[in-house]
Amino acid sequence: VLYFLRQVRSGLWTGASFHRNAGHVLQAGLAHKAVPAEQRASVPFQEYSPSLPHEKFTVGFAGRPGGPDWYISTVDNTRNHGPGSQSPDAALFGEADPCFGKVVAGFDVLAAMRAMAVQPGGFGMLMEPVRILSARVL
Repeated sequence: VLYFLRQVRSGLWTGASFHRNAGHVLQAGLAHKAVPAEQRASVPFQEYSPSLPHEKFTVGFAGRPGGPDWYISTVDNTRNHGPGSQSPDAALFGEADPCFGKVVAGFDVLAAMRAMAVQPGGFGMLMEPVRILSARVL
């Protein structure tokens, strides 16, 4: 959580965008924002707790190692992004995408993004990215 809060406070996510609708996640990233390499750092290690599984509407870091991109699960992704889900070696170490939050409002916005057109090719890249106008810690 601290990693993400620091990113928000530094302004990293203001001007970034949601760029992917993969059916099981809506992913936000820095693909459409010029950001120095040092600000694109991944999480230091894949921290995961079974007390916060990747259920519908939870928020997790994308990739291995995770971050800075993150996603909102649009379905229960406990099996897709939980321990041992990404590679055979991950099962050995109990590795999983870090899950660090939960959406509590704005479900209409998520539904609208899920209905947006994606590019051909199967990766779920949105035809038109959804810009994050402002990100702040309340």
